[in-house]
Amino acid sequence: MKNKQMKGLVIVLLLVAVLVLGVGYAVITNVTLNVTGQASATTDDANFDVMFVGTPSFNKTGAQADATITAAIQDDYTATIQVGGLKQVGDVVTATYEVENVSPEAITANLSALVNNSNTEYFNVTYSFANPSIAQGETTTITVSVQLIKVVVTTDQTATIDVTITATPQG
Repeated sequence: MKNKQMKGLVIVLLLVAVLVLGVGYAVITNVTLNVTGQASATTDDANFDVMFVGTPSFNKTGAQADATITAAIQDDYTATIQVGGLKQVGDVVTATYEVENVSPEAITANLSALVNNSNTEYFNVTYSFANPSIAQGETTTITVSVQLIKVVVTTDQTATIDVTITATPQG
């Protein structure tokens, strides 16, 4: 009987030894490595650029022969318009400016504009884009129109006008 007990004990010890070795081996061979950290990017105004290009054109519709308009591009981001001599209700002068997306990256520019007119009683100032969304390297035009909407009777009328164009990047 002692032999049987001894054999049983040996078998149990061998089983425990096999289990310990198996678990120990598994623990030793499984190693977990982690890589942690951060990434950041910094804005750079040079990545997105839209500007005036070329020479503006202008037109008179219904305006008297002595109506005047001058349009110019002062620098890449500033253009001017000067209108004079409107006499009849409905006289309209327009200036058309070319705008180009010169961004070095493939970023589309969505264009919008806001008009400020200091004399809305006598003048209507509007704008229109040929295409309000321009991809990198493409151009579009913005036409600014000034229309006389009320007869000037006793005192000459003037207005300060401003069309602020905003180009919003769409990546």
